[in-house]
Amino acid sequence: MTKAHTDGRTHSALGKSELENTGQLMATAAAPTLAHAGVEPCDVAAIFVSVSSLERAK
Repeated sequence: MTKAHTDGRTHSALGKSELENTGQLMATAAAPTLAHAGVEPCDVAAIFVSVSSLERAK
């Protein structure tokens, strides 16, 4: 079995997003991320997402 790993990254625009939820934000980031990785959507078996929040606990 061969293990493969391709890394693609992108960032969303700074500031408050007008999108309704994180899922929509991730969907808009998918195309540039795949382009950065140099792969087509049909070549992707899994996607791992890291979402961080800079908001401090109140």
